[in-house]
Amino acid sequence: MIDSAAIREALTAIADEAPGPERIHANLAGLTRRHRQRRLVLRLAGVGAAAAAVGVGGLGTRRLLDRPDTGHPEVPGGPGGGWLETPLRHRPGWLPAGYGESSRTVLVAGEEAAVVSYQWEKAAGAGPGTAIVSLTVGWHESLEADRPTGPTHDVDVAGVAGQVVRRTGNPEAGPDPYVIWQPPGEPQLIVTVLGDGTSEQRENVALRVARSVRPVPGHLQVGPRPGWLPADLATRPWRLSLDYQGTDWRQTVAATGTDGRQLLVISGPGTHTGLGIQPAAQPVSVLGLTGWHTPESNQLSFTLPDEVAVLIQLDQPGSTGDPGGASAPPPVPVADLVRIAEEFDFGPWPDMSWVGAR
Repeated sequence: MIDSAAIREALTAIADEAPGPERIHANLAGLTRRHRQRRLVLRLAGVGAAAAAVGVGGLGTRRLLDRPDTGHPEVPGGPGGGWLETPLRHRPGWLPAGYGESSRTVLVAGEEAAVVSYQWEKAAGAGPGTAIVSLTVGWHESLEADRPTGPTHDVDVAGVAGQVVRRTGNPEAGPDPYVIWQPPGEPQLIVTVLGDGTSEQRENVALRVARSVRPVPGHLQVGPRPGWLPADLATRPWRLSLDYQGTDWRQTVAATGTDGRQLLVISGPGTHTGLGIQPAAQPVSVLGLTGWHTPESNQLSFTLPDEVAVLIQLDQPGSTGDPGGASAPPPVPVADLVRIAEEFDFGPWPDMSWVGAR
């Protein structure tokens, strides 16, 4: 499985310039954290861990989908669109004051979006009280092994019977609360608030958010999708995560095989910005362009004509997640990486108008 060390190698492999190490390390830390959070959105029905306390006092209420001055950037994108369109279905009517939407993740199984997850947070540097709020709509059997488990108690969620699961998280902050319920005729819903406040504080906020969730109109469009994949990944569900770095959008497509190996495709205008390039990278032709292949870490990187930069990383079956380690399997054939790239549908530039919205 691709872990933090592998992601760091992937991201350092594809820059056009190499600035000072302090800037590189800061960029890598942020990107690694965001990728880890995107995976947890669907694997654990929540996201990452925030760095500061969250309480229930002084939390404001705003109209659904308001876009207050939260400090989130305006992220230029495109018209959106793509091969798959799924309804938004649900959204909180209440969030802590100053929160804006920071990411969206879709689990695609076959030709359908089985699960959609949203994340709201304060912008970077917004000060104390920062935490992450997420809503997961739907469920899929591929996630069952990672369903939140722990002590439970029953709750009422706007007239619907639900449960709070306290899943062990940060030992200092206490278990993470997950509010799980399913209105009649609707998909399963999960709200969680992650941070360093007490479990009781975070549970109170999670319950207030859950009780405000309501049906909404609108659709979410999925532009990119894999084409050819190795046989063990070809029929597996895959995740599309859409977020941003600075004012650049970024899309991450990830698929995980039954043995744990992962495919990771990261694309966006700023994917290469401010990161180093590995000396071991070798030039390779992909889509008629010059790309860079690093055999030791099974990575391929290149830039599309519209200046969208792409990184592809693929584990070997049975990979330990340590591409350079003594127990690592042989490198993935460059032909496999090139074929994935050349048959991948990168789709149109995504609509990013939702960034910072309530």
